[in-house]
Amino acid sequence: MFQLSTTRLRLIPLNPGQAQLLITSREALERQLGLNISSLELSADSSFWGEFESAMQEFVLPMLVKYPQQYEWFTHWLIVHDAANLTIGGIGIGGLPNQNGETMLGYFIDRRFEGQGFATEAVKELAGWLFQNESLKWLIADIPVGHLASQKVLQKNGFVFAGAVEE
Repeated sequence: MFQLSTTRLRLIPLNPGQAQLLITSREALERQLGLNISSLELSADSSFWGEFESAMQEFVLPMLVKYPQQYEWFTHWLIVHDAANLTIGGIGIGGLPNQNGETMLGYFIDRRFEGQGFATEAVKELAGWLFQNESLKWLIADIPVGHLASQKVLQKNGFVFAGAVEE
């Protein structure tokens, strides 16, 4: 199984069956992958999981079917704490680079693991892998206003502030 590894983390891209299983039951997916069962707790507001599930159903799953050879660019990746063998977050990309060489990046970390550099480490590892694709020129991340920790994660990874968006 393809995955990326750092000294503390494994980033596991979900194939179509695993992505569907994640929507149905995170616990069943984690059992299938041999992971300890997580109980992700996020600092995000309560609407996050609904938006996440909608994105999985409306974007990720259809794109995994459409682009099976490049599924890593469209899927959700689990961020797994290697020593604990536990899912502590997720990260994903908005697909192959567009005509301007751009794609989007998004991530989240369990609130109990925030402030320990895990998001920074995961973003660095995935970005390094992504930029091996010569057509990628820009990796874009939208951070809600006031999310200073996420801004710091991006700054530590060389992102620069390009401007505010309304949402």
